[in-house]
Amino acid sequence: MVHEVTNLSAVRNGNCVLDFYTTTCAPCKALHPVLEEISDEFKDVTVGRVEVTKNPVLSQAFGIMSVPTVMVLQNGKIKEVSRGFHNKTTLVSMIRKVLSGS
Repeated sequence: MVHEVTNLSAVRNGNCVLDFYTTTCAPCKALHPVLEEISDEFKDVTVGRVEVTKNPVLSQAFGIMSVPTVMVLQNGKIKEVSRGFHNKTTLVSMIRKVLSGS
């Protein structure tokens, strides 16, 4: 399940995928089911979404300039970033890279 993230405490520990989006962005809407699948497959990874217009402080903290932006974090540190729509294969590859420590 993809969770709505409203503060940094949700991403400080462990492995996390964050999707920064807006409700009016078509690529963001297309990305949501992909993230749901990823959430189902990676039980040890928290998958969250940040609606940038509702959470400008959090968006600024991560330097978000465009949506969708997906980040893979490990213990609160950004390890991988993708901007724009990317398919599931690309996102899974990013997550596996972080989980493997590469």
